[in-house]
Amino acid sequence: PLPVPPTAHVRYVDRMPVDEQLRHYPELGGVPLAPVDLIASADDLSVLPDASVDFVIANHLLEHVEDPIAALCEFERVLRPRGVVYLALPDHRTTFDRDRELTTVEHLLREHAEGTAATRRDHYLDWARNVDRARPEDVERHADRLMSDRYSIHFHCWNPDTFLDFFVAARRQATLDFSVAAFAPPEGPADPEFILILVKGRSGVPPSPPAPAGRPRWRQRLAAGPLGPPLRAVRRRLVATWTKLRHRPSAGPAARRC
Repeated sequence: PLPVPPTAHVRYVDRMPVDEQLRHYPELGGVPLAPVDLIASADDLSVLPDASVDFVIANHLLEHVEDPIAALCEFERVLRPRGVVYLALPDHRTTFDRDRELTTVEHLLREHAEGTAATRRDHYLDWARNVDRARPEDVERHADRLMSDRYSIHFHCWNPDTFLDFFVAARRQATLDFSVAAFAPPEGPADPEFILILVKGRSGVPPSPPAPAGRPRWRQRLAAGPLGPPLRAVRRRLVATWTKLRHRPSAGPAARRC
């Protein structure tokens, strides 16, 4: 679970209860799992009324959803105005997805418009071949077994650039009322994720209240809230870049002329 302020109340959503998860994914035996409060899927949150929550945390979730545009639509529906979405996604370059093709915007828009049934098996074949590394003669059988079990795979692969392209296209296609409040790319070659913060409402983050003496109140609230981790990551990246620039050896006259 993502750390949240002590005043935040979190309800965990999953498509199956914990005991069923452990049967479905035996490789998770011994791994502590978050309790499940609501049985639902990201692309169908009908257990929640419209405009009923203040935030949605989707930690390494969208890549598991066949139609991520439908999930974004549901996030928008259940959020109150100025509600926040925290999206953390794996960068396919540093995960087991590294040998798979990046999912194109056109593919995602087409699946949202036409449905995912026609392409589902192709995703499982890709997974069996490039992630599970099934032998060539076993790829189809392995993929069919995973699909029959409804095993949760990464249906889609992104890097930061391609996900931002997808988000812009999805917002236009589905007329999503989201603005981007913050974006944190991977902090280094070994960082496996990037983070995007969305706010419901195209006008962005609401204005801050008047700040008292000392540290501005909006900075305190921002640091303690869901925006704090990605913004700290961005700040660390900028500070590291600035430090390198400050300590770079001075170029000679000929280099400076160039």
